[in-house]
Amino acid sequence: MAKGKENMNLATEIIWGMKKRLIICRIALIISLAGNIIQAAVLIFR
Repeated sequence: MAKGKENMNLATEIIWGMKKRLIICRIALIISLAGNIIQAAVLIFR
């Protein structure tokens, strides 16, 4: 029983790590997209 539980903890930790990375990647993408939109707006309204 104990060994199975340890494996589960390891798996959940790996999944959490991947989820955190995905969230960070999404935030970075949103920020870069927003930056691109702002740059385009600046160029248009110049």
